[in-house]
Amino acid sequence: MSKVWPPFFVEDIFVGKTFDSFSLDDQKGVVEHRKKVSLTTKFSSHISLNLPVVAANMDTVTGPEMCIAMAQEGGIGILHRKASVAAQTEWVKQVKRAENLVIESPYCVLETNTVGQARVEMSKRKVRTLLAVNSAGELTGMITENGISLCLNDNESVLDWMKKLMGGELVFSKKDIVSVEEARRELIRLGVTKLPLVDDKFKIKGLITRKDIANLVKNFLASKDSKGRLRVGAAIGATGDYLERAAALIEAGADVIVIDIAHGFSAVMEKAVRDFQKNFKHELVCGNVSNYQGAEFLQDLEVDGIKVGLGSGRGCRTRLETSAGVPQVQAIRGAFQATALPIISDGGVRQNGHIAMALLLGASSVMVGSLLAGTNETPGEVIPDPAGGAGYKVYRGMTSAEAKLEQVGSSDKIENIEGQSMAVPYTGKSVKEILRRIRHNLQSMVSYAGEESLQKAMEKVSQDPTEYLIPLDQASQEESFER
Repeated sequence: MSKVWPPFFVEDIFVGKTFDSFSLDDQKGVVEHRKKVSLTTKFSSHISLNLPVVAANMDTVTGPEMCIAMAQEGGIGILHRKASVAAQTEWVKQVKRAENLVIESPYCVLETNTVGQARVEMSKRKVRTLLAVNSAGELTGMITENGISLCLNDNESVLDWMKKLMGGELVFSKKDIVSVEEARRELIRLGVTKLPLVDDKFKIKGLITRKDIANLVKNFLASKDSKGRLRVGAAIGATGDYLERAAALIEAGADVIVIDIAHGFSAVMEKAVRDFQKNFKHELVCGNVSNYQGAEFLQDLEVDGIKVGLGSGRGCRTRLETSAGVPQVQAIRGAFQATALPIISDGGVRQNGHIAMALLLGASSVMVGSLLAGTNETPGEVIPDPAGGAGYKVYRGMTSAEAKLEQVGSSDKIENIEGQSMAVPYTGKSVKEILRRIRHNLQSMVSYAGEESLQKAMEKVSQDPTEYLIPLDQASQEESFER
């Protein structure tokens, strides 16, 4: 978006303000059906979203299951870095294999292996199908969990229980499948649920599954890469193993790397970004910053997106512990005036309307944590409710004492506690229900803004917010509270 204000200072009306400080003045609606409203925005320079919602890189919010659900609904999840490089890398692979146009490297087993070895491999890979190959790496068959369900002797050969290529038991294709529609037609034509793709020498080129193609057809708004795989981001730090971690994550298929530190407007961040750019040519988002100067600093470093927020998150105690922090509306406006890069608003969201306000003020997407924390897809077990309710899940900031204790292993080594931990009610539902409600709310907001798409509503209001936003006093804010 182009900017129209003299750069540097935030407009007086936004200084010290939060999302509850403003309301959208409704305009003449122009959309016939709100469900047709496009919510496409940018997460970063080269990554678009069909739902501008980002699952926060917190260990009580975003694991691979959350990332899969987020991408299926058009958003994106950022895997947290409070895990080993191997674990975080495996999470990326899990998301990238969840749905595919073509599975480029399907899991295989030697035809001379035993059924027991095949079962172990299926369990390890969390799949129900393995392609069988000979010693030359040529496709010879396919073995399935259902196909070996009646095998009582694990020492029997895969060769005796697989669908064989020779003899016509196994259907295959030598076509180059390049589109969802082409894959759909081929599966229908051949009447199969899984279709191996091979070259003229029967070396495996990939695998198409009916489940993947059905999901691609159904979830047409999903966040997908050029190969039809779900998009996923992963966080790294700015010191220690960050370059080793970045290399492994990129190799695993992470679409975007997020250098995530509490104080992104710093020499530590500058060094990390420059080192990253020397080693990789990959999509890079950085943060957090909270003002014009911080956003300009990251823009000058030529990153692909800027994460904005300091002290406003529900799991954050930075403002209480250090007196440092910027109200989120002021932070967004400062960053918006400084840069044309996509802005990810991180913090201050307590309800769906806050997401809409962040976008109207200049953010391109909104990172959320506490709104998602009580859903099925978040990591961690459900804590029983002694009173007999649905129970709870833990939600905590990544600089909370509990998170740091798990990281360093000793309370004597815990430093810089700027986060907090809390129990949030367990919803007993999928995060997709929350995301679909957010989608409907944002589509309604676009209608109230008098536009046909979120992008147009964002451009109109963010360029001249004083014309479209109403400042609210305390009484006006209380008027909208539940009563």
